[in-house]
Amino acid sequence: MKQQDLELILERVATYLQEQEVTNLRIYWQGGEVLTMDPEWFLRAHETVKRIGERAGITIDNSMQSNLIGFGPRWREVVSEMFGNQIGSSLDFPNLYRKLAGGVPETYSEIWFRRYREAREAEIRVGVIAVLHEASLNVGAEKFFEYYVETVGLQRFQINTPHRGGPLTPAKQRFPLSNDLLGEFYSDLFDIWIRKGRSQGITISPFEELIDYFRTGRNCLGCDWGENCANTFIGIGPTGNVGQCECFVSSFPDFVFGNIVTCPDMSVIMSSPMRKQFLERPLRLMEREDCSECDYLALCHGGCPTHAYSTTGDLFTKDPNCKANKTLFGLARTAAVELDRAQSERGVGPSKGSC
Repeated sequence: MKQQDLELILERVATYLQEQEVTNLRIYWQGGEVLTMDPEWFLRAHETVKRIGERAGITIDNSMQSNLIGFGPRWREVVSEMFGNQIGSSLDFPNLYRKLAGGVPETYSEIWFRRYREAREAEIRVGVIAVLHEASLNVGAEKFFEYYVETVGLQRFQINTPHRGGPLTPAKQRFPLSNDLLGEFYSDLFDIWIRKGRSQGITISPFEELIDYFRTGRNCLGCDWGENCANTFIGIGPTGNVGQCECFVSSFPDFVFGNIVTCPDMSVIMSSPMRKQFLERPLRLMEREDCSECDYLALCHGGCPTHAYSTTGDLFTKDPNCKANKTLFGLARTAAVELDRAQSERGVGPSKGSC
């Protein structure tokens, strides 16, 4: 993205947010791979973000998601100044599919660990996402847990399920994951975490957030679950195309709402017929699917539209991992009840919850 386009986009986003009386914005800088850009580009971008935010009276926070491969000393100032000394990254176990061009997964993992250690030595907090695939389920929850907690040394990590968006790859041919295998994996991992991790300060997302939801009613979950994502997210691509999220912008261009570089009024883009489909999706699911009968409708709202569309070619179908998700929700609800009971027996007041 050109700097002048970035400034134009942010100005138009800020104007729209002022009209909507929204005073907080979080920008997730991801791609593609953001560290293929130049660090100086981000330093200039940070000045632009601050200037526009201050002028519009909007608090803007920035988050970076990177594969870490391009990290080095030149990035430390950017990460410190713009991203609060935090980077989000991904590390799969076992790594079968992430690799450099022409390389093998083992080389990629070796470089990732080297960059991870360099970032940690620079006192940068690296958040790690594990994207599950078939081999993750096959190695079993015990080895999976030990890898991230003992081998990598993490106190906190997140698990995500994949989708089939974009060009078909060997990994995507095996998506979506089996609901039965995924549900069994969730059950085993949740049990191991409760027995061996949670009391030791280990946090697995979304397990912890789900327990918090059932204890407090507060939803601190990501975009897969909770309020309709069409009310809280948009994705903007490098040419200015706007869609529901970066997955739709990059993988399903037919779902683009409009282009914020060529359209001066963002309210026009946000009123597009394509965006209305996402806004209507929870209601349509209740008409077409069995979601209205589900105990977890207020939590899930039918799940991720990217997962649904990339699997079925139909936006108005529920998340293909619905069955496994309900298994996880049940585990979290049971754990929440047990934790509240134990807390009550100790004479401790109810949990208030926090994100």
